[in-house]
Amino acid sequence: MKAPAGRERAHAFHQLFQAEAARRVCRWLAKLRVPERDRHDLSQDVLLLALTRFGSYDPSRGSVVRWLNGIAVNLASRYHAKASRRREVITDPVALCEVGGSATPLDLLLAAERRRLLRSLVLELPFELRSVLFQHDLHEISMRDIAETRAIPLSTVYKWRTRALHGAQAALARRVAAEEER
Repeated sequence: MKAPAGRERAHAFHQLFQAEAARRVCRWLAKLRVPERDRHDLSQDVLLLALTRFGSYDPSRGSVVRWLNGIAVNLASRYHAKASRRREVITDPVALCEVGGSATPLDLLLAAERRRLLRSLVLELPFELRSVLFQHDLHEISMRDIAETRAIPLSTVYKWRTRALHGAQAALARRVAAEEER
């Protein structure tokens, strides 16, 4: 036969303030990699939070030890996530570029702009030319496979790709001329 819930809660409350509970919390915090210098402060925070939130403790859901462990885990997680605990190293932007390769932020920006321009030029092409260009140059499908899939002669596929390249070059020339006029 189970003891009444009030008696269980009273026993649990009494367990919270035993010396063993404080030692147990310190051990948990050590396993959660809280440095020793902060461990006692954080264990006090755990016990204080347990005291203030004891009204939410439900003995039917588990023992007070498990409940206390949950509080310790949550506070240790917050402790590790705190900005004051992070160690940030200031790095020279030039050194970052050297580590990431030879591309500087300006180079990366220009490459992105070139890709955007090329995409817009290719999208101006008729569908047949554009699709052959995408299939062969982007998806690396062989010209022979493209011809077989479309049931057209191989020479036609080569002509369409050549027309697509020339069409993109002509569109680029038109854009450059329009920019120079402005």
